[in-house]
Amino acid sequence: AMGHVVSSTFNVATLAAQQIITTIFYTLIPIGDSCSLTAQSFLPTIVAQEPTKRRSQSLNKAVKNIYIVAGFLGLLLSMIVACIPLLCPLLTSDIAVMALVRTVVPILFALFFTHGVFCASEGILLGLRDLKFLGRIYALFFSVVPFLILRLKYAARAGADVRLVSVWNVFAGYQAFRIS
Repeated sequence: AMGHVVSSTFNVATLAAQQIITTIFYTLIPIGDSCSLTAQSFLPTIVAQEPTKRRSQSLNKAVKNIYIVAGFLGLLLSMIVACIPLLCPLLTSDIAVMALVRTVVPILFALFFTHGVFCASEGILLGLRDLKFLGRIYALFFSVVPFLILRLKYAARAGADVRLVSVWNVFAGYQAFRIS
């Protein structure tokens, strides 16, 4: 939905800025995703053991270590994102595109700062086989978020001041709701 709204609503400079932003986003996002994969890999074997004090200690230690790494990755990714304004001249020579990219950097900073912790939490839920909650919440997300993003398209057509940052604000709201 985000790509559709951007491509059907905005001008060429905004499309170029979106391309730069999504390229950076999809390059960095797998780094935080590794926390989810790690939890999904290690926790089921711990949970499958007989319930003992040692198992509880192992589980607590694994969860704590996953969150420590997630926090570190969040800091690292947000520091990389904070450097995007400095890297813009390497990605485009168009001043308008650079300005548009810079408007989204604060949102990307917040997204990546929390991304590792979110992925760790999601991976822990999956590793502990708490699938009902995730299934319900993602069913909600996959209908509400596209609806909200598509509303921006219609608002722009009605004359509202909709910008690239507006689309990313909807995505930030989605991320904030996921992490809470």
